Amino acid sequence: MASEDNYLKFINQRVEKSSSGPSMLVTLFGDLVSQHGNWIWLGSLITGLKPFGYSERLIRTSVFRLVKSDWLITKKVGRRTYYALSETAKAHHDKAARRIYSSEPSSLADAWTVVIPIFVPDNVKETFKKQLQWLGFSPLTNGAYAHLEVDKQSLEDTLLELGLKDAVIVLSCKVDGSHSKNVFKRLVKEYWGLETLEASYKEFLDAYRPLIIKFNKGKMPSDETCFLLRILLIHEYRRILLKDKQLPEDMLPNGWVGFEAHELVGKLYAQLAQASVNYAVENLENAQGHLPYVSAKFWQRFLLNKLSVEP
Repeated sequence: MASEDNYLKFINQRVEKSSSGPSMLVTLFGDLVSQHGNWIWLGSLITGLKPFGYSERLIRTSVFRLVKSDWLITKKVGRRTYYALSETAKAHHDKAARRIYSSEPSSLADAWTVVIPIFVPDNVKETFKKQLQWLGFSPLTNGAYAHLEVDKQSLEDTLLELGLKDAVIVLSCKVDGSHSKNVFKRLVKEYWGLETLEASYKEFLDAYRPLIIKFNKGKMPSDETCFLLRILLIHEYRRILLKDKQLPEDMLPNGWVGFEAHELVGKLYAQLAQASVNYAVENLENAQGHLPYVSAKFWQRFLLNKLSVEP
C-alpha cells in the first residue's frame, strides 16, 4: 500500500507541475482512446481523469473547449454523450505519433528540408507558421524555415490541409563545408532554444528514472495506476518532444539527453502497456459498452509486439 501511495503522490506532483485539463484530454484521446475504437463516454473521461485531481466541472469545461476549437466531435445516444478526435485532431495526432512512438530516436541524417512560403495568403501566414513550428521547423532566416528531412509525409499533409501545395517552395539540401556547419551550429545554440530543451529532458529523466528501477524490482502498481502513469508519461514526453528540432548528432552536445529520454519512455511504456490496457477495457465505456481491446497498431508502438502479446 505504501508503494502504491508513493506512485499516486508522484502522479499528483507531476500533474500540478505541468498539466492543464484540455492538454491532458488531448493526450488521453491520442494515446489511449484512438487505440480503443476512437469513441468514449463523457462519464468515462470523468472516471479516468478524476485521479489526476481534475474535477467533473473542469473536465466538462475542457471537453466543451476542445469541441469548440475543433479538436473533438460529439454524438448523443439517449442521455449519454460520447466524444472522439475530429479529423483535424487525428491528422495532428498521426504526425506526432510518428515521432512519439518510434522504436528508436529519429534519423540523424544531415539532409535538411527548407520551406520558403512564397505565395501564402496573409490570412494564413500565422497559422502556417504555427503548423511548421509544431512539426519541428525553426526560422532559418527571414521567410525561410528549416528542419531535418525526417518526415516528408507530415509536411505534405500540412500543405494539403491548408491548401498551400502551390504556394511554397520546398528544398532538400545539405550544409556545405565546415565553416557553414559552424555557423549553423551557432544559429542552433543561440536561437533554437537548445539549452532550454536540454534542461527539460534532464528534469524529465530525473523524475522518471526511479520508476524503471522500481518496476525492474517487481514493484508494479495497480492496473489503474499503470493507466495513470502511462497517460502522464506520454503527456510530459510529448510536450518536450514537440519542441525538439531533431538535430543531427554533430550539432548536439555529446551524450545528448534526448536519446536517453526516448529509450526510457519506450521501456516504461512497455512495462505499463498491458496493465493500462486491462484497466481501460474493464472500466471505460463507449456507446457499445466497455471499450474494445486495443487495435493491432498499438503493439507496434516502441515495437511492443516484441515484448507483449495479446492474452
